[in-house]
Amino acid sequence: MFNGGMATTSAEIELPDVEPAAFLALLRFLYSDEVQIGPETVMTTLYTAKKYAVPALEAHCVDFLTKHLRADNAFMLLTQARLFDEPQLASLCLDTIDKSTMDAISAEGFTDIDIDTLCAVLERDTLSIRESRLFGAVVRWAEAECQRQQLPVTFGNKQKVLGRALSLIRFPLMTIEEFAAGEFGVLCLTVRPSLSVVNCV
Repeated sequence: MFNGGMATTSAEIELPDVEPAAFLALLRFLYSDEVQIGPETVMTTLYTAKKYAVPALEAHCVDFLTKHLRADNAFMLLTQARLFDEPQLASLCLDTIDKSTMDAISAEGFTDIDIDTLCAVLERDTLSIRESRLFGAVVRWAEAECQRQQLPVTFGNKQKVLGRALSLIRFPLMTIEEFAAGEFGVLCLTVRPSLSVVNCV
């Protein structure tokens, strides 16, 4: 960028994918070992530290996120941990979701997660929530995903955006009353058409 045959002759260097505050935090750390990150800049600073291979600053960012991990931001941080390949942070997020599942799925950030993160959570056997409530949250996620994809929020489109996530719902764990309510029965027979309603509950 600065030296060699391909060095730029411009007085300014453009870094279009790096936030100014994050790059400033990187420079401050490199020149003075000072760590200056906050809730608004930690994710962009983590991205910048990874981009320019500064593992010490990466570690500070992950430590900051770990200290501020709560049930209401666990899904958002889990998505970021998976994106940035931070398995330790991802594991802590999953533990938090396990212990406070209802609070986690009620948080605003839950409906913003990607389908792979949703499936990773649905595959777990350690969630502390009734399956019917979990499924209600999954339907809410599907409605948000339809809107993101600019699809009408219909039964068919919700089924489409959920894909394999639908097969991860443990319908047999629901009571007959829960199963009979809302979309549970229809979805169960859609996912597992060979089963009767009696067998499914």
